[in-house]
Order: sequence, then C-alpha cells, then structure tokens
Amino acid sequence: MMKLRLPQVCLVLAVALVSSVPLAGALASAPESGQAAIFLNPASSKSEQLQIIARTDARLVRFGALNGVVIVDLPDIQTRAALRQAGAWLIADPLILGGCLTTGSEGEGAFS
Repeated sequence: MMKLRLPQVCLVLAVALVSSVPLAGALASAPESGQAAIFLNPASSKSEQLQIIARTDARLVRFGALNGVVIVDLPDIQTRAALRQAGAWLIADPLILGGCLTTGSEGEGAFS
C-alpha cells in the first residue's frame, strides 16, 4: 500500500478545492430566469430528458456535450421548482460552467 506524505495530501486537497470552486459558483449563481444548465440523470435518453423539460415551462436551448446536461431557457423562478420536481438533479449557471462542455458543433468552421 502506498503511503501518502504531507505534500502529496496537500496537493490532492488543493486540486479538489480548485476543481470544486467553479461548480459551487455555478450552483450558487443559478439564474431565476434566462438560460440555465440543468443536470438530469445521465442514464436517461434524450427523449426522456425532453419529456422532463416538456412537463415545465422551460424551453430547450441545446444539449450539453455530456449526457444529462441540458441548456434551457427559464421564463421565471417557478420553472426552476417545476424542473426540480420533474427530475432535474441540479440547476446551474451555464456561463460559469464554460458553456457546459459544448460539443463545438454550433461554431464549427466559424474561424476556418
């Protein structure tokens, strides 16, 4: 078994802290209206994800690069509660999350 030394433990803790700050900021600043990233069960199909969105007043903007991440437009704060009730795990600010890991398909060829 590998024994960790204090510098290694500190490094691991620092990496964990730095990588969690953007997610915490995105969750803390989740919008009440406008575009938001919602995190759904990643095992669900896109059809199931669309059904969850359809049960609310949210409007689909696009899917994220990871299954279960969907960018939606929220018309009001009640839609956030409706999304949570419908099955959304988390609602976050998509800008802080770096566009929710976009696939690049929207802008391909823009600079070529």
